[in-house]
Amino acid sequence: MWMLSFVPDAVLYFVVIGIMFSGIALYALSFFTRFIPPLIPYSGIARILGTILLVGGIYFYGSYSTEMEWRSKVAELEAKVAIAEQQSTEANVKIQTVVKEKIKYVKETRVVIQEHIKTVEAKIDSICKVAPEAVDILNEAAATPGAKK
Repeated sequence: MWMLSFVPDAVLYFVVIGIMFSGIALYALSFFTRFIPPLIPYSGIARILGTILLVGGIYFYGSYSTEMEWRSKVAELEAKVAIAEQQSTEANVKIQTVVKEKIKYVKETRVVIQEHIKTVEAKIDSICKVAPEAVDILNEAAATPGAKK
């Protein structure tokens, strides 16, 4: 059945309709063969074959319409996936800019804190004790990790 997906829709449609109409034509022809003496023995065979072709054509037409419905659903979902991919790329760009801004802010904050520690370095190293200024600086940096000053 999956091989039918390679057949163009129009060709598949014409084959199904052709089977159905050939069944109708053969069934109708079976009624006229009763009046032609050399074809009388084939009348029953033509009627049976016409009925089989007609029923098979109707069955194939139902299968064809089901296949077309599934193909349309697949096309709709592919369109939705394409839209979702586009939105995903846009969201990724926004996320990347936000991440870059946060990284930039963290680097700037780190530089400011390092400079502030350098200014208080003499007090920190003089006694080999952690000065309250150093603790305050580190607590201030930890308290506001994402807030801009």
